Amino acid sequence: MILRKRSLATAVVLAVAATGAIVAPSFAAVNASNTVTLWNGVADATKDQQTPIIQAWAKTQGITIKVVYKADIRNEFIKAVPEGKGPDLMVGAHDWTGQLVGAGVIAPIVVGSLGTKFSKDMKSGFTVGGKLYGMPIYTENIALVYNKSKAKDPKGMTWEQLLASSRGVTLPWTRGGTNNDPYHLSPIATSFGISQYTRDNSGWTKTIGYTGAGADAYAAWLVKNGPKFIDGGWDQMVCNIQNGGYGITGPWIMGSLKTKSSTKLNLPDGTKQDCTGAAMTADEIGIASFPSAGGKTPHQFSGQYGYWQSVKVAGASNSVNVGKVLRYIGSADFQSQFANIKGAERIPANSDALAQLTDKQLAAFGAAGQNAWPMASYVFQDTTWAKIGAAEKALVEGTAKGDPGDFLAAAMKALQTTINAS
Repeated sequence: MILRKRSLATAVVLAVAATGAIVAPSFAAVNASNTVTLWNGVADATKDQQTPIIQAWAKTQGITIKVVYKADIRNEFIKAVPEGKGPDLMVGAHDWTGQLVGAGVIAPIVVGSLGTKFSKDMKSGFTVGGKLYGMPIYTENIALVYNKSKAKDPKGMTWEQLLASSRGVTLPWTRGGTNNDPYHLSPIATSFGISQYTRDNSGWTKTIGYTGAGADAYAAWLVKNGPKFIDGGWDQMVCNIQNGGYGITGPWIMGSLKTKSSTKLNLPDGTKQDCTGAAMTADEIGIASFPSAGGKTPHQFSGQYGYWQSVKVAGASNSVNVGKVLRYIGSADFQSQFANIKGAERIPANSDALAQLTDKQLAAFGAAGQNAWPMASYVFQDTTWAKIGAAEKALVEGTAKGDPGDFLAAAMKALQTTINAS
């Protein structure tokens, strides 16, 4: 009888940890289903490096991991869960959290002492209304990337000096195209003392922060210096770095830098230039912090990736095993294995796993991102990206009308009105 009571109590504790809510013990809960379904958004299943690690561990626990690959994973999840379908756990970028909470398809999680292994900023990316909804697995941020054998160490250089260097700076946008890029411009914007939203002690507010004297100065800087960037897509960024240019990019580029490239560069004067780049060695890849354009500390964005738990798990027969899998995903064991895969290019979220990181370049990205702010995850975040990006693009391309500061102020006022109405 005593053992029976202990087993039921244990089931309740595990269910609480897994779902964030007390689940009444039942015969189904004690004898939970052994299958846990994960959704992964990689386009090619052969490139899924995380599920094999989870499956190997799960096998030792008597748990079966079923993985389903979805191209439009976020929208399909939002559609499937209310119908009682979809996975138990889904992986993705933390800034989806607001939309997923707003759609009512994910549940808060309880991580217990494991929570001490994640920084406050790390958890804030998955937190809405004071509740943690996601288990962080890795993080990434941008920095200045360059070829140590062909480019000068950017430490101590100004943005103006970088832009005037022989191969310049590549920014991943295309003039005349439809894409906008406030993500990669964030370290420049924030160095003028502005931010996408204003911040308080709890993190992001819902008040647009690209306003005031700092925004005026940033707008003027974009008009003057924005046209000097080399623009283009992925291939242009890779080839120009290989040949001695600087690139505003993240750890996801390192694999491509180690492969020969051939493309055409879109130069600031509007001409195109043939470019062939030789594969770089790991030791040739340099990562540096951003200089300040406006005199204040630059803050790039930090993107976290993690797993959310579907609301359908609460009370389900497999809820205990879902909780076990979720806690393993947050462990140093999983995250260390995942991050130290050759060419993985991930900075583990768990601090114990981060201490075990063997990749010097990833460690350098982590150091360059020490002032990074997690991207906001509001339901209206996609609108914010688009509107700020469109305003920046107009300033750079010369299509903005009137005074640059007034143009940016008007665009941000309109954006705030849209946010207030959402």
